[in-house]
Amino acid sequence: MTPKNLTLMLFVIALGAAGLSPPPARAQGTVPAVVPDETDGQINGKLARFVASGDDVLLSVAEADRLGLAYLDGKRIAIGGTPLWIVTLDSVTVAGKTRLQAQAGVVPSIGGYFAALRANPAEAVARSREIEIDIGGRKVPAYDLGTAGVLMSPESADSAGLSYRTGKRRDLGGVAAWLVEPPKLPGGGEKPATIIVAEPLAYFRALMAGAGKPP
Repeated sequence: MTPKNLTLMLFVIALGAAGLSPPPARAQGTVPAVVPDETDGQINGKLARFVASGDDVLLSVAEADRLGLAYLDGKRIAIGGTPLWIVTLDSVTVAGKTRLQAQAGVVPSIGGYFAALRANPAEAVARSREIEIDIGGRKVPAYDLGTAGVLMSPESADSAGLSYRTGKRRDLGGVAAWLVEPPKLPGGGEKPATIIVAEPLAYFRALMAGAGKPP
């Protein structure tokens, strides 16, 4: 599973309404007001209760502690200050079907996590789109915009040596944005994705407010 999917999988329930449909995307609603029901299943061969949606699994810290999961060793992200740890389970069983080496999210509370999504939808969408791209042999953080290309913060663009302020202005809903021609690959090859430079959270908020779409 790619680094992008590590975060994306945990926003599936919320993203369809709160943020991005298939990229490039716009907001079409809000995160469900009702917290998804937990279901009975098994994690690592032990009976457990968790939220399951397709292949996505989310469980509380209390349940993770009861099961003896070392979630604090997992990748940690935060939405509106609410932490979420991504862990790999030996196995998870839902409705009689078992998957091995399944990834899951652990949060302090299921209800609190969805409250954080509702309060911070742009941040949730941004987190779900985090990737790394290679510019001149250097890995820099960016955000996947699908067919529209990638979004980079001004700080990341500066660290990559991109002269974005000489690029075309493509502001979105009052958010300053620059369209940058991607560096050419030595010897030709596939054309890299278009790069948009803007403040990420502000850009995603504008997208979700229906201010337009990426160029």
